[in-house]
Amino acid sequence: MFQLTDAILERIVFAMEDQTNEWLIDLRTGDIVDRSEVSDEDLEAVPERYTDLPFWSSRQGFTILEAFAATVTSPPELKLALNAALRRGKGVFKAFRHALSSNDALYRRFQEFKLNAMRPTIEKWMHAIQEEDALAAVKEEPEDLADIIASELEIQTVALSEAPFDVGQVISDYAAETYTTYPPALSKWALLEIHEKLTSWIREPWIAYASIDGTHPLVLGIYSLKPLEGTACCAVWGIFASKECATMGIEWPLLDRISSEATAAGASLIILDGPLFPSSLNEEATSHGFMQAGSSLWKML
Repeated sequence: MFQLTDAILERIVFAMEDQTNEWLIDLRTGDIVDRSEVSDEDLEAVPERYTDLPFWSSRQGFTILEAFAATVTSPPELKLALNAALRRGKGVFKAFRHALSSNDALYRRFQEFKLNAMRPTIEKWMHAIQEEDALAAVKEEPEDLADIIASELEIQTVALSEAPFDVGQVISDYAAETYTTYPPALSKWALLEIHEKLTSWIREPWIAYASIDGTHPLVLGIYSLKPLEGTACCAVWGIFASKECATMGIEWPLLDRISSEATAAGASLIILDGPLFPSSLNEEATSHGFMQAGSSLWKML
């Protein structure tokens, strides 16, 4: 069977996405062949040579578009164009590519992102062929896109005063998006709570943020270290992410980084205690080793 080189991967991905033609793949060479160019006699003579491509649906493809769009924060006008393309319905794939075409670097990053997202499906399909499993059963969803996004992210920690962006604006944007269906007083209370925590500590709070370019955070966490008798506690006051990023689970790699920094600083406990946490984080905390005490979540480091 052929080896999955980058060139063959690109050919297979192209054919999988092309819903207008019926393609076969030559299992000896990895070449993509139009079904009309292979005679029934050839298929019958060497049945193990040609086969259908891995199953791929437009829904799976749309999931990749959504995941990639979640990683784009700059330039803002391109971010808006990508989100507008995703809301189109019919013609969404063409509109998305057209929006990306205005930025060569981002278009190349999207192509790489897509290949990384589709590679696991193709590798499992190849394994099924080698194991002589039923190909029709190989209709799996793409690999967890959160893992792919996490592999592209850079997570950094700095003192609050050294942040390369306006932290207050990030928090305000989060509250404006998250609390649109809540009473205005609730949003104001949450912002006041986080402001008081950030200004009441003797030691300057720290931030951890995940970004693609180092300056536009996809997810932001704010935490402080509080000395205790013989040890220290790391208190995380908020995790801020857009709705689209919150569905990707990126907050967990961020919390892992905060935990590592806290452990290195001598902390033995991490507490999540703030009004501004994504709902998904609270729902998944137990599976990540956190326990609940009142309204707070905690874990030993």
